[in-house]
Amino acid sequence: MVDKKPKANVSDKKKKQVTELINLMEKNRTVMVASIGGIPARQFQKIKKAIRGKAQIKVLKKSLVNHALEKLPELEKLKEKVDKDFALLLSNEDPFVLAGELAKLKSFIKVKSGQVLENDIVIPVGTTDLMAGPAITEFSNAKIKVGIDQGKIAVKEAHTVHKGEKVSIEIAGILEKLEIKPIPVGVKPLIAYDSKDKKIYANIKIDKDEALAMITLAATQAKNLALFSNYVCKETISSLLSKANMQAQSLSSKLNAK
Repeated sequence: MVDKKPKANVSDKKKKQVTELINLMEKNRTVMVASIGGIPARQFQKIKKAIRGKAQIKVLKKSLVNHALEKLPELEKLKEKVDKDFALLLSNEDPFVLAGELAKLKSFIKVKSGQVLENDIVIPVGTTDLMAGPAITEFSNAKIKVGIDQGKIAVKEAHTVHKGEKVSIEIAGILEKLEIKPIPVGVKPLIAYDSKDKKIYANIKIDKDEALAMITLAATQAKNLALFSNYVCKETISSLLSKANMQAQSLSSKLNAK
């Protein structure tokens, strides 16, 4: 006869915490799991303060959150993203509106030596505020080509540290001297449940600047295609008439020459 594994005793205190969390989940429109990894304590407190009134941010034990999610079948899928360095956000805002608010609160911090980059870092061409002196050797050790412009160090060629690379001590030192803070930190939405729409939204990413850049690029490409195909609309008519006028003048000039 195989002995059954005894169930772990759950304290009354823990049961009470789970019940309170379930009540909060049921009262709010949005239940969101977000990553808070890498956020310095000071920035995290600022984010909590800024989001107050719009959402509650709770940093709880994984087991506690999972117990609560298991009691609510419509939310159980959120467990997939409950891992290390996570927080639970509860709000009556639309999940995408909440994600947009969190995106606004993103800040940037210094990079550390040995850190593996998630995005490229570019040290641009241009004159720095650093006076010529021993720092030139530091740039040379970091393999960054520099010169001197009116007594100040000037970067002659843009230098890129690529995504996936480890930051060297030399590069970290140069970035600090140039006061370049390239690492974005903030509360990153991972998955959310919207009780109004009865839907789970995964991989929520709201980046206003990136979205505007993509829309601008798409609009430019659409206009260029319309001009190339001589498609007439209010956005292209002026350019098409100018193009037709230039072609007419060119044709007239050639006919007169003959």
